[in-house]
Amino acid sequence: MKWDSIETFFLDMDGTLLDLAYDNYFWHQHIPSVYAKYNNITFKKAKLILEKEYKKKQGSIQWYCLEYWSKKTNINLSIELLKTKNKIKVFPGAIDFLQSLKKKNIKIILLTNCPREMLNVKITQCKLWGYFNKIISSEDYEFAKETDEFWKILEEKIFFNKNKTVFIDDNQDVLRYSYRNGIKNLVSINFPDSNEEKKSISKFLSIDSISLFNPEIIK
Repeated sequence: MKWDSIETFFLDMDGTLLDLAYDNYFWHQHIPSVYAKYNNITFKKAKLILEKEYKKKQGSIQWYCLEYWSKKTNINLSIELLKTKNKIKVFPGAIDFLQSLKKKNIKIILLTNCPREMLNVKITQCKLWGYFNKIISSEDYEFAKETDEFWKILEEKIFFNKNKTVFIDDNQDVLRYSYRNGIKNLVSINFPDSNEEKKSISKFLSIDSISLFNPEIIK
């Protein structure tokens, strides 16, 4: 594939443009810590309770929803988000990559499961406003990206040529659903969380970071 054959980039946010280390910290460390304090239990017990609840909703729209988890935990997650926003980081080279796409007049569409409230905080914190032709949260469609429904609605809402579209995401379930809905130029990220080891990726082309993307890897 050549640069001049690409019309549209679908880009994930967390784990692709932004370091997933923040989300893993927020959901698996910070919130259990607050939950433990509010309920006068140990961090270990709080984490066990929450991880069990997270697992029940994994892959659904509720799994990503601040409002849902605020009600579930009796914690104002909007406040906790603002308390921890300084930990949100953009990956090195990600902004340079976005700038290079804009110079090539390639349409850039952000596709994220991140809910609008958290999305706005992250985009503001990382100064990413202005790089995208369109920003779509799965919350807008009421279906997570790892569902057929999301991709069907997306195709109804926006025009794009599937053969001239590249989609980069760190979530292999999401990539599988996009593939079965006709998007074939797919790339995964090996290191979505800078604090963790390389992911094991079997089916899809993969790169260590978005800054290393080269269209020639797509045959």
